[in-house]
Amino acid sequence: MADKKLYYAFEDPSGTAIEFRATSLQQAMVIKKKKAEKMGLDKDVFALTSIHPKTDQRA
Repeated sequence: MADKKLYYAFEDPSGTAIEFRATSLQQAMVIKKKKAEKMGLDKDVFALTSIHPKTDQRA
């Protein structure tokens, strides 16, 4: 059973970064919106900076 989630990182122009796991880019965009709203920021200022697999590959 492989973990199909990837890590998505977003950053706004002031340097505020958010990173989380999601199963798709569409899901990541929804999560980004919720996290930005919770922080009191506009979701549109956050740009996608990276998508990467799980970095810790322990068995």
